[in-house]
Amino acid sequence: MQINRKAGRKNAGNYFWILLFAAAFLIVGHRVASSRPMDLTVTDYESQLENQVFATVVKIDSVQPNPTDGATNIVRFHAVITAGEQKGASVPATQYVYKNNNAMPVMVKVDDRVVLGKLSADGAADWAFENYDRIGQIAILVSVFAASVLALGGWKGLSTVLSLAFTCLALFYVYLPFLLTGANIYAATAVVCVSIIGVSFALTGGLNRKSFAAAVGCTGGVVFSGVLYRFMETAMKLTGSYNDETSRLIQIFGQNRLNLKGVVFAMVTIGALGSVMDVAMSIASSLDEIRREKTVTKQGLLRSGLRIGRDIMGTMANTLILAYIGSSLVMVLIYGASRYPLFQLLNQEEIVIELLQSLIGSLGMLFTIPFTAAVAAILFTRTEAVHPVRTVRPAQWKK
Repeated sequence: MQINRKAGRKNAGNYFWILLFAAAFLIVGHRVASSRPMDLTVTDYESQLENQVFATVVKIDSVQPNPTDGATNIVRFHAVITAGEQKGASVPATQYVYKNNNAMPVMVKVDDRVVLGKLSADGAADWAFENYDRIGQIAILVSVFAASVLALGGWKGLSTVLSLAFTCLALFYVYLPFLLTGANIYAATAVVCVSIIGVSFALTGGLNRKSFAAAVGCTGGVVFSGVLYRFMETAMKLTGSYNDETSRLIQIFGQNRLNLKGVVFAMVTIGALGSVMDVAMSIASSLDEIRREKTVTKQGLLRSGLRIGRDIMGTMANTLILAYIGSSLVMVLIYGASRYPLFQLLNQEEIVIELLQSLIGSLGMLFTIPFTAAVAAILFTRTEAVHPVRTVRPAQWKK
């Protein structure tokens, strides 16, 4: 019982230091990024966003056909602004609703949460419907996800939620501000990936050989993916400018302040990180359980790790390919509807980058399997790491 208490206090202490490091990384990283100068060009789209507010519809005033466009109706309504300087104010607004166009927003109704845009600097009736406010539904779904993880995982579930929160904050609170200031995208990507790997494995697996083996294996897989992409980028002579979004980035940052090739490098590397982390921890955890049950040799653990990796490999490769194809399905449909010849379609840089993300992520995962198995085999078969079951001899009973 005393040993369990000491172990519990040690784990609690480790947990505290991990959380302290994570908080320090977020605070210091964000402060350093915020202290750097940011010289960005404000686009028309951004200026429109500045004039938008969140509101709740309280009354539908009228619905009339548009006299200048027979395909739309003009909906006039009142809404109460729910955030910002004008919070609580009731304002009239207008929505143009298309009669037979499923791609456009449906007509508002009472109690709908909406986004309104100010059409001009003066005038009381210049508010127009821009979009529906969907943040509330997302927040509910996030809460359900977190509650489900906590219910099923207990303390492990709490560690998972904290790990996920740190990952999101590291990306949006530290990494993104650094990129917006024109920092070296390769260095920033390396730092944020290493921090995510370290904190995530420490929180979910604890400070032990299992987590260390998974972290080393994961780092090896991510480095392999990044190096492989850089090689393919040079061999394929990619530019990084391949769609409307990259054109907008050039407009915001300027021609020479943003490395578009670096942006694609970050996309590929961070995309590969998720799958590689999963594979590395799965193998390290499985081998840790094996060595706890019986005394094993280094070669035996390595063979077990490779066999486990083969089972993971098939489903994980499918997961990666399907995830990337699903995320780019609209783009593929656009090119398919244009009736491009197959090889010309596959040769488009936009398609090439999607293929690179899928293939390099899969190759990084494949590299992670033997690398993690080898690291775990070395760490778990050290003398102090082996815990064979002690048997009590009959002579000892007599004493």
